[in-house]
Amino acid sequence: MLSSFEYNEDAAVYRINNDIAIVFTVDFITPIVDNPFIFGQVAAANSLSDVFAMGGKPLLALNITCFPDGRIHDLNEIIKGGLEKVQEAGAILAGGHSLQDKEPKYGLAVLGIVHPEKIIKNHTPREGDALILTKPLGTGIISTALKAEIIRENKVTDAINWMSKLNNISESVLNLSIHSMTDITGFGLLGHLSEMIIDKNLYAEIQINEIPILNGAYELACQDIIPGGSITNQKIFSCMVKKETELDPSKEILLYDAQTSGGLLISVSEEDTQECLSLLKKEGFIESKKIGHIQKVPSKKEKIILIE
Repeated sequence: MLSSFEYNEDAAVYRINNDIAIVFTVDFITPIVDNPFIFGQVAAANSLSDVFAMGGKPLLALNITCFPDGRIHDLNEIIKGGLEKVQEAGAILAGGHSLQDKEPKYGLAVLGIVHPEKIIKNHTPREGDALILTKPLGTGIISTALKAEIIRENKVTDAINWMSKLNNISESVLNLSIHSMTDITGFGLLGHLSEMIIDKNLYAEIQINEIPILNGAYELACQDIIPGGSITNQKIFSCMVKKETELDPSKEILLYDAQTSGGLLISVSEEDTQECLSLLKKEGFIESKKIGHIQKVPSKKEKIILIE
């Protein structure tokens, strides 16, 4: 095994030979939008993301679904949405498994490949690296508002478009001096960042005003439309965080917001930062931002420092 759960990696990686390692992952979610086709797209993009986060290429996917009886049309639409994203990723949908359940659930088991020497792990940043975030935060808050029928889908098309966008960054980006990478999902930005900087000699300095936020997410947070997972993330991970500036609580919770199909957090050499950002924006990640740096640990216990 080249990667497993020891460091909370995004996927398991197993070496086949000197040139090929397999990347294997599974994920499924409950509906976050009413439109079944779009839900299928988002769920599939979310599942495929873990292979991309390891620097891999998806090859095969299997559907995993739990669904109530009597709603076969909706199930067909969900699977069609998932199939579209699997094909967009260049992979093959090769069947799957279903169970009857009261609450719909859908996702994929995904098998991919990567060269053993090109695996990108989630916990290996280097001093001086820049941190780049490829998608804006706030999908957890917006999804909560959708489920509560506080807002309608036609008011949050930007968020839906980002959630359904694949994290399939190009070889041109992957060939830059990327030292570490992970996707931002259930633990939120600061939760996944804390997994990235387990090296006792490093810490992350984050410029909060540079972090991209989805339209409407902050306003909803101000109304206390916050998912339970985001609140839990703050309770768990805030002990690692030092705030060196006044921070609006509604803005702060966005840093812990539990994302669905969130963006990639990339730790890349400072010298490659501008090229990385330029390539990402050409590939549709137009909100990509440099949000901070990896530095040597100062004489303080916190691993994440928030500045303006």
